[in-house]
Amino acid sequence: MEIGYFKKPVIKKTTKCIPIINKDDINIGFIKRFYTNKVEKLIDHIFDEFFVNVEVMDSNANIIVKAIENKSLHSMFRANWVIECRDNGKLLLEDRTKTKINPTMKFIINDTIYYPKKDFANKRVRVENLEQTIAEITYDKILPPATVSIEKKEGDLSLHLIACLYYIFMLRD
Repeated sequence: MEIGYFKKPVIKKTTKCIPIINKDDINIGFIKRFYTNKVEKLIDHIFDEFFVNVEVMDSNANIIVKAIENKSLHSMFRANWVIECRDNGKLLLEDRTKTKINPTMKFIINDTIYYPKKDFANKRVRVENLEQTIAEITYDKILPPATVSIEKKEGDLSLHLIACLYYIFMLRD
């Protein structure tokens, strides 16, 4: 079982690097939000959380996971991201939320479907496949700066990929 922590930013639009630490208080990477250009940043400041792009780096600032939101007519109704992962290649993350109180996403790696989801009135986000819970992500308090803890239970997903999925999940919530 692998455990990692990071602090939720006070401002969701921040583009500063947020350190990810493990249970031994050793920095294992950074996570940050970014904009691909200045127009995207301007539009995002006008329309709240319109574009959500996330990068996760290792402790040497090498990019491990990069998630870029697709900009198309289809994504206006149902958001999706192209995620480039150093370990798993390219994959597609799709928002499958039907109601705002029960957000759900879906992505596929090597013919295995994973679902990051959150139940109503629960502060725990789970990453599951059809057979088991892969990871659980919780936070200690509602008001930022809350500490987010990622507990990877099983599976071949990296802690960095799980952090990226949760950060997208958090920014879209």
